[in-house]
Amino acid sequence: MEIQVKSKFGYEVPDTRKSVPHIYSALNENSNGVYTYIEPKIIISSKRKWKKKLHLCVTLFLGLFIGIGLTIAGFLIFGSSSPTPPSINHYDNFESPSGNKTFTTPEKYEFRMVRCEIGNLPFKQNFLSFSVKACSDVYLVLTSEYDDEGPLIEIAIGLNGNTRSAIRTEKRGTNIVTFTRSFLNCRRFTRFWVSWKNQIIQVGMGLKENNREFMMMMDDRKLKIVNIGISTGRGTTGDWLFVKH
Repeated sequence: MEIQVKSKFGYEVPDTRKSVPHIYSALNENSNGVYTYIEPKIIISSKRKWKKKLHLCVTLFLGLFIGIGLTIAGFLIFGSSSPTPPSINHYDNFESPSGNKTFTTPEKYEFRMVRCEIGNLPFKQNFLSFSVKACSDVYLVLTSEYDDEGPLIEIAIGLNGNTRSAIRTEKRGTNIVTFTRSFLNCRRFTRFWVSWKNQIIQVGMGLKENNREFMMMMDDRKLKIVNIGISTGRGTTGDWLFVKH
């Protein structure tokens, strides 16, 4: 027997109990003998799944938004982590912790002898570390007399427009050892160390002995170093800091 099935959406579906018996689980009979179609539960289930997916997407989006916000806030409050120091070890502050000594040299090639200020320890250790800020042409002499008139060793850094460094056996003498590289910075300090042991003169970067050496010279004169002088060349001043050991 064929019957008419009227759905809630206003369409009619011809049907028989034998051909599609499952539909009668979703049909109710009205008093006028016409069956009204009730939506299957599967559609309701699909709607619920869609709502769950929408809720999950909204939750994930809100979580991502909050996480980004917290990250930006943390960066603004605490700042980024300090970057790795440049390879030439520049730094900004000109501070003198207790025991360290600071000096300024004028735009003139004239040595200031500093043993009285820096003390005797470097001469016992045959090692000295210091920091300097200058655009070019800084000089340090290791002297065998208390002034700069006797036999000495001159270490020049930032010559020729801050492109070359050298070790010499007299003031502004012949370059015995040279190294080509820009080390100095007009606005920031650069750290160096110097050692004189067993007639070997060594110069390196940083504050620790034997770290990143870039110049070395053998000196067979067997000088006993008793004083240190510092200077800058014409056209540039220098700020110096000698580190306490």
